[in-house]
Amino acid sequence: MKLAIIGPTALALEASLRFHFHGAAVTWFITDSTHEESDFQDYLSPESFVSSLGLDILGQLNLPFKKQDTFQFNHWKTNYFLPLIAYLSQEQKIKHHQVISVSKRFLAAAEVPSGRSRFLDLFRVTYEVNPQEFIKEQEQQNPETFERLSQELVQSLQTHLEMYEDFDLVLDLRSINWIRSLSITGYALGEKRVSREHLHYGHEALGLVKNNTMTEEVRELALVGSTPLAAEILIKLSPWLKDDRNRLFVISHEGWPFAKFMEESEEKAKERLKDVISYHESEFEKEITLFHQKLREWQQLDDFVQAKIPKPVEPIPRLVFFSGHNATAVDQLVDKRRVFLTLEKPDFRDGLKQPENNLLDLKTIGVDRVLIASSFERRPFEVNLLNDEKGFFILTPTHPMIKNSWECDLTSLKGLENEIFKLFSPTGAH
Repeated sequence: MKLAIIGPTALALEASLRFHFHGAAVTWFITDSTHEESDFQDYLSPESFVSSLGLDILGQLNLPFKKQDTFQFNHWKTNYFLPLIAYLSQEQKIKHHQVISVSKRFLAAAEVPSGRSRFLDLFRVTYEVNPQEFIKEQEQQNPETFERLSQELVQSLQTHLEMYEDFDLVLDLRSINWIRSLSITGYALGEKRVSREHLHYGHEALGLVKNNTMTEEVRELALVGSTPLAAEILIKLSPWLKDDRNRLFVISHEGWPFAKFMEESEEKAKERLKDVISYHESEFEKEITLFHQKLREWQQLDDFVQAKIPKPVEPIPRLVFFSGHNATAVDQLVDKRRVFLTLEKPDFRDGLKQPENNLLDLKTIGVDRVLIASSFERRPFEVNLLNDEKGFFILTPTHPMIKNSWECDLTSLKGLENEIFKLFSPTGAH
């Protein structure tokens, strides 16, 4: 069985190890060096991303993995992930190349050969190769042949090369960490025209907050989404939000933003998010109480005194929720200092959090930056297959902030193994 595994995740490593011991010919495409787990390591248990199989292999290599009291991503990567990659690379193929398409070798997407299954045809995985790495590899492997190549030919290999390899099965085990648009529908008017310094997507947005790189000019932010990433951004924004000059608008299509997250998240994440929201709700209640007190005092003044003293202004919360809303458009003035989001709430969706913000069907808010953490997708490569193509498996790693994420992934991988063994038997099976 010739198997392609796509993704840089801990789950992809575990799958590669398992199928290596099942006797498969594995090619692992580590298509992206980003490990989102490092952004969420606080929520992972010390047992996360390790398995009995991986620990046994490291023990046999005299490289025992020592678990820490808390999960530490760099420790795991250095002492578990990388040594096991080195182990696999001795007998299996590890390719640090970007996959650009998965298709059948000869069959069209909807073609079924007469009297046969589409599984008859192999999968073709096409990927990009950095020519400099390719040239160096050829120079090391075939020095005599390389010497005979003309300089013109070598110089012609300065653009990315496309190569392909054919497989019996393909496993897509990448994380879902790519955001297409600030709108959950996938398109917001004007988004492509707005300066990129004002729109920050996905992990870039989290990095902006974690590294505290926002300037003094950033006083109003919009956070689009109520995903686990949005929850972490809100948690990390807590110190910034305590400055009474700052305000955060949370835009979510959920009636109760973060309701699903609260049901599924790890306890530490849930408590941290609750603390942030409850703190600002409490602070706003104090401001409202003070406002009503000052308003009553002002109303008791004589008319000629009221004319000299401004009427108290009702406070606006520093944490504002537009629940049940879509961000449908974004615009920017000529001076490019602020961006303006158009928000809409359909009749069929309830806005239950701060329902006072639902009174207008169409509204616009102006902010200094927009942090986008809405629904995620796999970073696209071209897939020219049936929706239920036999032999092409997709298994999405569970987000690290979700309760028992690694245990869920190992269970899902076992189920995937069972599906594959309906097509191929492991080595030594009867």
